[in-house]
Amino acid sequence: MNLMSVDLYQSATDPRKFLALPAGVDPAELTGPMVFDRDYAQINRYHKAFEFDPSETYAGVNAAKIAADILTVKWAMYRREAS
Repeated sequence: MNLMSVDLYQSATDPRKFLALPAGVDPAELTGPMVFDRDYAQINRYHKAFEFDPSETYAGVNAAKIAADILTVKWAMYRREAS
């Protein structure tokens, strides 16, 4: 799979929770993540235009699931687990 340019946001209420969006997408235009989990109602930008490789291993996350979610629903909620 090719690299994906994504903007990463971190929950202000639970620092282990993150939201990945295609780069340039305004999270204020989304309601889905907040409906599923109120911890995404307040987020802070964590990393802008991160070059995400779905085939790469990232500590504590399922990269393939994040990529699949972004490709299907245009956003991915994930929780960084301790490794």
